Amino acid sequence: MISTNSKIITALALIVGVVMIASPLAFIGGSDNADAPVLGDASTANGTYTIFVDNGNGWQSQVVYTYDGAQAVQATSFWKTGDSMVDRATTGAYPSLNATYGDITTFNGKTEDSTNVWNVFVYVDGEWTIGNDAIGFYRCFDDYASNWQTANIALQYGADATSVPTSLTSYITSKNISLSDVTEVMHGDANYMITFHLQKTYGSVEAVINGNVKDSSNQTITTQSLATGITVVGYGSDAYLALKEALNVGTAINVVGEETIPAAGYNNYSWIDTIFGLGTIQTQGASTPSDWTDDVYAYWSQYDGTSTNLSSFVLGFFIF
Repeated sequence: MISTNSKIITALALIVGVVMIASPLAFIGGSDNADAPVLGDASTANGTYTIFVDNGNGWQSQVVYTYDGAQAVQATSFWKTGDSMVDRATTGAYPSLNATYGDITTFNGKTEDSTNVWNVFVYVDGEWTIGNDAIGFYRCFDDYASNWQTANIALQYGADATSVPTSLTSYITSKNISLSDVTEVMHGDANYMITFHLQKTYGSVEAVINGNVKDSSNQTITTQSLATGITVVGYGSDAYLALKEALNVGTAINVVGEETIPAAGYNNYSWIDTIFGLGTIQTQGASTPSDWTDDVYAYWSQYDGTSTNLSSFVLGFFIF
């Protein structure tokens, strides 16, 4: 019966408050990424990007200070009034994350059509390559997934590209431009610190704590302390990465979630599978396929700051 109803649960994966596991997980200290750093804010918590643009008249570049690739493009002077790209999330009573966040429709006053598109190129792992149109999922932090980790994004208006144009690298060489470095996220750096409160309130299943995991008071976390509630501190460029940093100790894994960016099926990046071995379980209800009226589940609930304010999105879309 659980597998039959799994689509009902995972269909709500973008509305984190009703999706996760066997007890409340309260999350504090950080902002909803929908209200993330102000564009162009050069605070130390933001990363550094170099954005290259060729609107058909040759390459230009600018350095900006933002959180993700979509914000970086919008922070440049190349972004004009009337330009548009896919927003991070839908609006309305039940906002959901857009898997194409950052996909450009109009940029620098030029709109994609049947002949011309905005080609994306990114500098990843030491080389330029054709990028994904969903530039909002590119981030310039070294704890983020390596294939989406970049501090240099190039956009060229023209026919759909099949390779990186030599004109891009020629421009960089001729202008003696230094590419931006990926931003290091360090344990102990207050810019990336996020505090979490976790409590297991469902008593019929036991947590499995791998390794010697410490709480914020440097006390070893036990199944007993988890039942009364614990506070942990993690460091990461998003809350999911910070939670893993707080609870995974070396090779001992305690947080298992969706690592695919931007999503795998219904599950967005950072969708929680288990924490301390606890995943969504059915606690009541008959095994009656397609009839879930009597079903009850235990799952992780996620809150912003207080136990009354359910989070709008999964952890990977909350930032320091």
